[in-house]
Amino acid sequence: MKILTAIDIVTFSIICLPIYAQTNVVGRMEVEISVPVTAAETNLLNFGKVLPETGGGNVRISPDGLRTAGGNITVLDDKYSAGKFIISAMPNSLVSIILPQTPQKMTLADGSSEITVNDFDSDVPIGGQVVRQSDGKAEISIGATLYIGNGLSNPAGYYSGTYEVIFMYN
Repeated sequence: MKILTAIDIVTFSIICLPIYAQTNVVGRMEVEISVPVTAAETNLLNFGKVLPETGGGNVRISPDGLRTAGGNITVLDDKYSAGKFIISAMPNSLVSIILPQTPQKMTLADGSSEITVNDFDSDVPIGGQVVRQSDGKAEISIGATLYIGNGLSNPAGYYSGTYEVIFMYN
């Protein structure tokens, strides 16, 4: 019978123990930080000078800048315009728009009377707008309809108000 020495025991342990292979791998990471969508108003939504007669009516400004009057409204000047915004985003990106879904108010300068603006629309195709320019900019036009009562319910004067438009990446 042979007596095992310490060297024999270590050698036997090394040979009998399972050998595990090990490898290291380096993974890669990346991110692209997008340019935020920004917008600046370049033209206000202006219905021009109008005269409401008995019964009132409405004035429509289309996104392409055409003005039409309905009911008993007479348009008095040619100083009207669609609202316009310049948006900046990533080139060739899809940007969508959210227009006001509820009536907005314009208030007489002295605060004594209000008129309603509703039915907002834009020249952005359904589903979004591809920003085609290589600089990532596009011009967006906004139209809406102004509803005016008769001259007693909406007295003469300067009315103004605001509306919110949201631009975002799809």
